[in-house]
Amino acid sequence: MINVKNFLLSGFTFTKDEYELRLQFILINSILAIISIVLAILSFLRYINNEHLQALIDLIALSASLITLALTRLSKKSINYSVPTLISLFYFLISFSFRHIGLIVSTWYLLLMLAAFFLKGKNVGLFVSLISLLAIFVLEKVINTEYTFLQYFYITIPIIVGMTFLYLYEQRNELLHNLLQKQKSSLQEEVYQQTKELALLLTKSEELSSIMRDSLVEIYIVDFDTDRYLYVNNGAIKALGYTQEELLNKDVYDINTSMMHESVALFKERILQEGNAMNISQHVRKDGSSYGVQSFMHKITYEYKDAYVIFDIQISQAQKAQSEILKEKETLAHQAHYDTLTQLPNRVLMHDRLHQSILKARRNKTKFALLFVDLDHFKEVNDNYGHEAGDFLLKEVSKRLKKCVRESDTVSRLSGDEFLIILEDFHTNKNLSLIAQQIVEKLQEPVAFEKERLIVTCSIGISIYPDNAKDGPTLIKYADRAMYNAKNLGKNNFKFYR
Repeated sequence: MINVKNFLLSGFTFTKDEYELRLQFILINSILAIISIVLAILSFLRYINNEHLQALIDLIALSASLITLALTRLSKKSINYSVPTLISLFYFLISFSFRHIGLIVSTWYLLLMLAAFFLKGKNVGLFVSLISLLAIFVLEKVINTEYTFLQYFYITIPIIVGMTFLYLYEQRNELLHNLLQKQKSSLQEEVYQQTKELALLLTKSEELSSIMRDSLVEIYIVDFDTDRYLYVNNGAIKALGYTQEELLNKDVYDINTSMMHESVALFKERILQEGNAMNISQHVRKDGSSYGVQSFMHKITYEYKDAYVIFDIQISQAQKAQSEILKEKETLAHQAHYDTLTQLPNRVLMHDRLHQSILKARRNKTKFALLFVDLDHFKEVNDNYGHEAGDFLLKEVSKRLKKCVRESDTVSRLSGDEFLIILEDFHTNKNLSLIAQQIVEKLQEPVAFEKERLIVTCSIGISIYPDNAKDGPTLIKYADRAMYNAKNLGKNNFKFYR
């Protein structure tokens, strides 16, 4: 087995990249071995039959085959000239035999075509096929013999059909080869890039991860779209007093309680335009205490998401005065956006939250509801028990409203005894009805004030985005109309806008 393999490969060793050359050596050595045996037998039989000239031609062809076998063992490059030489020699020997034996010799052209296609490719194969057909017609004139149409048909059609099949076979192989080469190149490039990136990551990741994780600087990676934390380091955990899990369930507004969506949007816009942004803000710890930080932000990609990284440096004692000013600024900002009495979002902040809810619902193709709540008989409480009782009642109403909805929903005080609630991601109108009914029932429960029992009810109007309207002012107007419909129908109930 080893000797046969050694013979077929001419004693050479081929690399994986030399697959085609290896195949050529196997084909030519196989063909030459078979032809040599056949020619040896033919020359002997013809000599016995006194066909001395044809026997001589067969011996010449046999010698050429054996010489080519020897040449293929000299070097791998020998196949580049030995194969064309052998094909040319056989072509002339076949054509010469044609003169003496006749049309039947032309069947050898089929063997020649096969060798040309497999050993030298489709271009050489086509050339040999065409000159073989040409030789059949030319040699007929040379030997002064006329053949019938049927005789031409029997010999030329197999050559033409064989040429077509061999060409298509080679074409298919070429297409497959090119496709495989492209896939191989693409795979090699991808593997190279991934290996390169992995090598760099393995070299630096452990060191960089350790630096980021244990740095005293607070480091946060934040989702660019939702502003939720994707990563926090030990510096942030230690400074704020939260666990890592708790922080990863929060967003920037939970830590910077006075931060507005509009402010964050401006910072992100600046990051996109200038590459980075700076800010001074106030962080609120888990225990309720606060401290000032200087923030540096820039955009990154984290876990295949658009994000921005924040480096927060705590303001030192030397900056205490600046921190106090910042605290005053935060207090003023809080007062500007929250109701002083109830600590609920006021009209300004409510409009901002409503705008954000519209953007979110539009992006996610969801709905949200707006509940306009107006207290019934509130003026009577003020008139009968004084404004102190009225203020106490408003605080209690605010607490009850917040308990009736989720933390993610917004309860705001517009003015006087009017409240506005934004309910996000509800499933059906039936769910809204249950929540509205719960509010009605909770608010009609008496409120104990000193020795008095204060009793009020409420009327609620409901509008839905985008079913009723797609902008904030119109949604508020429609919810207000629905609320007045509820009052006109006897108060202490709720109505949807129709």
